[in-house]
Amino acid sequence: MKYPLFVFLLSIRIFSQDVDITLVRLQEEIKLAQTQAGKIKAMLELAEFQYDQDFSNSEDIIDQTLLLIGTKRDSLSLQQLAKAYVIKGVIKRREADYPESLEYYLKAIDIYEDQKDTWHISDVYHNMGMLYRSQKTHNKAIDYYKESIRIKENFKDTHGIAAGYNMMGVSYRQSKRLDSALICYDKAKKLFTSINSVDDVQRVNNNMVALYRENGNYNEALRLGIENINYAKKFEKRFSLCTAYYNVSTIYKRQEKLEKSLKYADSSLIIAKKEGFRDRIARAYLRKSFLFHLMGNYKQAYFDYRIFNRHSDSIYNIDNIKRIQELELNHKFKQEKFADSIAFVQEKKEVKMLAQAEASEKRWYRILFVVTAVGGIVIALLIRKNYKSRSKILAEKLEKEQAQKELLDAKIKVNEEDTKRLIADNSMRLEFKQELLDQLKNEIAPEASEKVKEAINSLTSELQMQIKTEGKLSGLQSKIEEVNKGFDAKLRELYPSLTKTEREMCALLRLNLSIKEIMTVRNASLDSVKSTRYRIRKKLELSSGEELEKFIQNIS
Repeated sequence: MKYPLFVFLLSIRIFSQDVDITLVRLQEEIKLAQTQAGKIKAMLELAEFQYDQDFSNSEDIIDQTLLLIGTKRDSLSLQQLAKAYVIKGVIKRREADYPESLEYYLKAIDIYEDQKDTWHISDVYHNMGMLYRSQKTHNKAIDYYKESIRIKENFKDTHGIAAGYNMMGVSYRQSKRLDSALICYDKAKKLFTSINSVDDVQRVNNNMVALYRENGNYNEALRLGIENINYAKKFEKRFSLCTAYYNVSTIYKRQEKLEKSLKYADSSLIIAKKEGFRDRIARAYLRKSFLFHLMGNYKQAYFDYRIFNRHSDSIYNIDNIKRIQELELNHKFKQEKFADSIAFVQEKKEVKMLAQAEASEKRWYRILFVVTAVGGIVIALLIRKNYKSRSKILAEKLEKEQAQKELLDAKIKVNEEDTKRLIADNSMRLEFKQELLDQLKNEIAPEASEKVKEAINSLTSELQMQIKTEGKLSGLQSKIEEVNKGFDAKLRELYPSLTKTEREMCALLRLNLSIKEIMTVRNASLDSVKSTRYRIRKKLELSSGEELEKFIQNIS
């Protein structure tokens, strides 16, 4: 056991020396570059190298690089521009500017697709997976990771494959598929170990802290968490250190060691503020609000939650979600437009072929006067050829219509996801504020002085107004009607005995909402929701073994 530990510590020491050497080497390469292309290459490597060490410097370097590239569009400049877009996308993702990040990734993909650079496309897919994971759209993130891994396997890129499994493990873990997460982490760790990548093995350990925590193995989670903090401090990896502090805070929160949890949350917040990691800032304030709430400091809990709200709303607001949808749909539209242009060129070729065929027919018609039998055979062949050409054009038209239908289906699916996100966010806020309001009224106010009671009354009034405002679930009804367009009419046609309330319940079940979420949306009790579900099952004549949600979702 001592020998592997010695090797690991020796590897860290060597890696630390390599980090310093690499930093100095890249800085020297920028100074001594003989050509602008060489300088840009070194600047791109330095910006990528300093993701964790000096995040703000990394952003400054990449902005300078983009200015140097300017409007050059030769093959080498386009490759460098695409890489700069990817690095800029990573920076914007860490700043929680997700629409901007996605826009840079899609720009990079456009360049790589034009150059048929599949290997670099797989890198962008990996980064897009991390972007969607940050937005908690885990199924989409996993699809991007899998596609990236598939391409990397064709190139036998061990590091890229391992990185894909590591990040896919995070999405599986955050979506509560812990067994799948463990399998991914094990694969990533073995692959990174096989290529002696100490830094990446540490990244896997950083992610496994949360997995051990979810499994209740707090001792192992805490051991790895402290190890990750020390490692990130040693190599000045600020994003990793911010994450490691937050992970240890979570472990202490689970163990109900509130003071320690608060200490590590503050440490994470200090780094996040300094580096501009907006998502991490929001998480830290939410954590502090929760801890102060448990410690009985309700005023500080309330103020921290308001700060969390401001940061969270700026990251996950509806405008950002719509912007991302617009970018996705616009990218798909460009791809279809490109496909249409290819089809147009092909159509021109077919028209030219048809014109040549007609000319050939005329020649054969002249020969018909001489050799009638031969002319008849040639005409039959030409008619057959013409029929195949028309059939091909019709098939392409049908394919295009099918693609448009798939695009519309994708838009509907995005709207469904938007609705669920709105409901979940609103439910969390209402539940927290209602709990805080009840405690202020029932636990604090009766024992407080008159002066404090006045302050509490003012605070509870403001909370009540916010609860009433947010309780309206503004915009949710129109979103439900858009997603379930035509669904209500279909229910009336198939099951006329259903009441309006029961049809509305079916619409919410079609969105796959939980009973708790439906209670929030309809402002109804648990017994009321269960009673309505029972009446619906009876009217739909479902057996005890049939799932109500699955049956409703299959109605089309």
